[in-house]
Amino acid sequence: MHAENVKTEFNNLEIHMGSFKDSKFKLKCVVTYHDQLLVMDGGKRIATMHARNIGNVHLEKKAIRIAGLNFEIKEGDEVSVASGSIRLELGEDAEAWYKVLWG
Repeated sequence: MHAENVKTEFNNLEIHMGSFKDSKFKLKCVVTYHDQLLVMDGGKRIATMHARNIGNVHLEKKAIRIAGLNFEIKEGDEVSVASGSIRLELGEDAEAWYKVLWG
């Protein structure tokens, strides 16, 4: 699956490893899900999460919210490992993404 210009919100981040300091941030990114790997590429920041690290997925109005555990946030050459909430505004495709990630 692939979606472009997705508004993404990362909240309640707990950093387990690395130098990442933000507990929340927003970005507009390209989101892909292929071979059990969810990638949110915002250019300067890239977050990757394997399907086994998805704790839960909730369907919201035109969005999904993922409880993610131990996913990577890469900023330049620095890689950090975090857990927290990720909200993807996918519009009319939200239900299809929900079914693929959690169905």
